[in-house]
Amino acid sequence: AMVVAMSFILSYIKIFEMPQGGTITPASLLPIMLYVVAFGPARGLVIGFAYGLLQLFQGAYVIHPAQMLLDYPMAFGALALGGIVKYIPMPKIAKLPTAIALGYFGRFVMAVLSGVIFFSAYAEGNVWIYSIVYNATYLAPDMAACIVVSLIPGFYRIVETLERR
Repeated sequence: AMVVAMSFILSYIKIFEMPQGGTITPASLLPIMLYVVAFGPARGLVIGFAYGLLQLFQGAYVIHPAQMLLDYPMAFGALALGGIVKYIPMPKIAKLPTAIALGYFGRFVMAVLSGVIFFSAYAEGNVWIYSIVYNATYLAPDMAACIVVSLIPGFYRIVETLERR
């Protein structure tokens, strides 16, 4: 509950907001990613799904029930993909940034699918290219901010502390 609350509060600090949805925040998903790395993909899926449901209260744009599921609980649930780093032998310093990249990739896939299926009317030209470019415009900088903050020396100790709980 604590990591979901921290991420939710951070998500209200918007550095940039896209016209048809999507924001760049100051590493708002980092608390969730710390949890995902500490506890793995199964528990991370539950946390991401819960966070996605909370995001519905923060000015969600819903045009269809399936789009709502794809853009919110499923997209944030896809952050759990980063939890596989728990089981991959790699240096500790690389685990959190790798998990963030994997988690954001999962979220990106969901956003692109939603764009292609439900928001193709906004596309100018190829709907796939439009959706990929549009979603990368806000997700790539948001991911970069999250990775930069995760590289602060000693930050991985939070994961180790969570694992002991």
